[in-house]
Amino acid sequence: MTETDTACVFCEIAAGREGAGRVLFEDERTIAFLDHTAVMPGHTLVVPRVHAADIWEISTEDAATVMRTVHSMAARIRDVLRPDGLTLFQANRSAGWQDVFHLHVHLVPRATGDHLTRPWVASAKRDEELAAVRALLLDGRSSPLEP
Repeated sequence: MTETDTACVFCEIAAGREGAGRVLFEDERTIAFLDHTAVMPGHTLVVPRVHAADIWEISTEDAATVMRTVHSMAARIRDVLRPDGLTLFQANRSAGWQDVFHLHVHLVPRATGDHLTRPWVASAKRDEELAAVRALLLDGRSSPLEP
């Protein structure tokens, strides 16, 4: 699926037309279900029922509702599966590693020493670099993002 495709598998799941055997929780605004491409047992996705491609399209109210469901499902995963940890992952647009263009949050139960690795290596930035980005964000001026 690309950013311009019209068919949305997560809308189909939210509407009950697909994936019913994977649903863990649903309410009026969200649905949580097991990821069919799970990287760890219990890998769960939480999506809003209303289609929003990414964080920039979802309403504040729907984003908050998604996070409430994420919080509830994280507790369920902790209490039932007892992982050593939990990774939350939410990607936006192709450049942000999103591959299904309906906002979703991954909840990935983790085990100490499992096969998953961090997607980047962090390194400290100079205060001047941080100050320049801070100024842009506070002033609201547009500037291309550079690594």
